[in-house]
Amino acid sequence: MRTLAIISTSIGIGFEWYDFFLYSLLGPIIAELFFPSKVAVLSLLLYYLVFLIGFLGRPLGGIIFGHIGDKLGRIYALYFTLLFAGIASLVVAVLPTYYQIGITAPIILAAMRFLDGVALGGEWGGSFSLTSEYINPNRRGLYSGILQSTVSIASLLISGLTLLLTYILGLAGFKAIGWRILFGIGFVLAILGVFVRLRVEDSPVFRQLQSRGQIVKSPLSEAVRKYWKLILIGLFLVGVFNGIWYYMNYAFSISYATLIAKEFGKPYVSYTVTQLGILIVSIIGIFASVLFGYLSDLIGRRPQMLADAIIGIVFAAPYFLLLISGNPALVITAIVLGGLFVYYLAGAITPIVLVEMFPPQVRYTGISLAYQIGVGFLGGSAPLIMTYLIATTHNIYSPIYFMIGTGVLVLAMVLLVGETRGRLYMGEEILKQQ
Repeated sequence: MRTLAIISTSIGIGFEWYDFFLYSLLGPIIAELFFPSKVAVLSLLLYYLVFLIGFLGRPLGGIIFGHIGDKLGRIYALYFTLLFAGIASLVVAVLPTYYQIGITAPIILAAMRFLDGVALGGEWGGSFSLTSEYINPNRRGLYSGILQSTVSIASLLISGLTLLLTYILGLAGFKAIGWRILFGIGFVLAILGVFVRLRVEDSPVFRQLQSRGQIVKSPLSEAVRKYWKLILIGLFLVGVFNGIWYYMNYAFSISYATLIAKEFGKPYVSYTVTQLGILIVSIIGIFASVLFGYLSDLIGRRPQMLADAIIGIVFAAPYFLLLISGNPALVITAIVLGGLFVYYLAGAITPIVLVEMFPPQVRYTGISLAYQIGVGFLGGSAPLIMTYLIATTHNIYSPIYFMIGTGVLVLAMVLLVGETRGRLYMGEEILKQQ
């Protein structure tokens, strides 16, 4: 049952990131189809606004499904997160563009993005709650890395499919039908995940809480009243590591090295070059995520997060300068190094840090609030903010200062949270036997 639970949560988290990559890697294409404008940056800015709308729905999803998961069971909530997200993907797959139905197209796109955000707002917290409550605390880092490796697998799948479909259909054909095929595949993955979850029992920790009568009446009020400081610290941790820095490397870098560099008269590369960079870092990241997760079981979570924060601050200027070098090898190097040491080093273990910060009675709600608010508002707005900074200041280097500032912020949060490795709460004694 533990293996089946891990498979089901891996599919769910994998789909969440598959969905993200659809909206990030296809940004320039969807912007052109749904927000046509003579000014390319304006089209991109409008698209990033819709991209943000999905993240605004995530905290709501975290509250709704967190309540269900902490009251009725983790797996019960997880049935519906993937189902609703899959339906949203299917609608987008068949949605006419602006050229066919006018303003109705971007409105429906925004509505589906919001529904998608609400659904996936409950996915991440539920998946990590369920998995962590099936395994020995001494191996949490390893399993966190395994689950986070699905980020790379999803990235690899999307990048590979994008390159394949572009090769088969050509750029014009990909703009016409290829991107729709990718959304259709997302729907199939979501439904597959739902069927797998129908065979999974709830976690032994949650079942033990039920048998002892320790389920709290209102998980949301309990989490906010007793653990609001931890929620704040957690949302800034994941907001930077798993949000701002992740989306910077896997979404904004694509537009920065191509469209934005071209608009400012800087050397630029093709869309295919950025896809290749993400493809390479995704392959490496599958193994790096597991390695960094296992490493945290040996040396602790805090040293890795400290190292990541410092690297992010120091690497800020070189990173963006490499992206606008116009040299394909240097652009790919920036994306690979950014993925490994600015995202994966800490991003592979922050999920388990949140798990270890909250007791099981409010865990689903607590980590969902921290993650979805942090990643939703901080991370989801990052491409929009960086694009806006460039547009208003007319300074293509302004994202460097944004990255340094967020690095200082997350460094402070790491110092506040302390070490969480191996922490046990009441009701989790059973996990030592796993």
